[in-house]
Amino acid sequence: MWKRFRRRQPTSRLDGAAPSAEQAVLLRALQDLAGTARGVVYDVPRETRPWARDGTPVFVDGSPAWQRYLRARRSVDDGQLTMLLSHRQLGDDERRLAVDWGTSYANSFLLVEPRDERCDLSDPRSAIAIELEELCRPLTKSAAGEDSSPRNRWTAQTPLGERLRELYGRWVYWDAPLPAGHTTEVPLVLSGANDTLSTQLLAELYVRFPQQSFDAALVELRLRERELFGGPVAQARSAFKTRLGLPILHDPRAVDRAVRQLVNMGKMSVVTGFPQHRTFGADHQVPEDLPEDEFERLLMN
Repeated sequence: MWKRFRRRQPTSRLDGAAPSAEQAVLLRALQDLAGTARGVVYDVPRETRPWARDGTPVFVDGSPAWQRYLRARRSVDDGQLTMLLSHRQLGDDERRLAVDWGTSYANSFLLVEPRDERCDLSDPRSAIAIELEELCRPLTKSAAGEDSSPRNRWTAQTPLGERLRELYGRWVYWDAPLPAGHTTEVPLVLSGANDTLSTQLLAELYVRFPQQSFDAALVELRLRERELFGGPVAQARSAFKTRLGLPILHDPRAVDRAVRQLVNMGKMSVVTGFPQHRTFGADHQVPEDLPEDEFERLLMN
């Protein structure tokens, strides 16, 4: 599923050609570092990075490398949590373009950058890129015989894997809805070969976005944008998948539980479909034993 790892022509090169043996090993090592089956590599070089046209946030100019990245990102823009693993640290403007521009589910993309500001794997002339190429070289022969399954993180036990854990990672997210929100940078420390960016990131998501954060955000949305609350309960999740700065939906049921709380407080109501047509709200709380998969299908009023 990793775009840049599994493509018709996997590449991090600007000319679109197939990667060298060393580049292929490095791409596999980055996938093993991530530790997840879903992801996109942001490999746009600094000198060809995208930029917004003056006077408008709608139109963006970019290089062929940027366009290839957009195609790769578009193919996994389906609302599931997906890692964006950057080859280098980005400025705030480029971060927003990489995550938000042209996406349907911007808040489902998790941007992870190198911790080391000297790391720029998009520039093959950089000192760290050259160092990693040297670490890749002795692994090129063994790569062909290794199980290609994502479960076999064979590069994690190598000096290459160890060096990547030193260089990565830093998770970047927006701390409040835009335009008021600013980026927050969270270090993800990988201490051993069994550690991955995804496991560290998931732990941070639960700490930074507990149930209470969804409860509070839903109250604000209900007050400001009542039109969002129509259709099935599960539809209330949509804003949390699309809008940067809202709590990141690591648990889809978190929004459902926030809706249930508002209903039981009498702040909104939900109804069953026909033929029962039963209403839950101020006078009739949702039964505690109503299963979550049934509650998500109730209709919001």
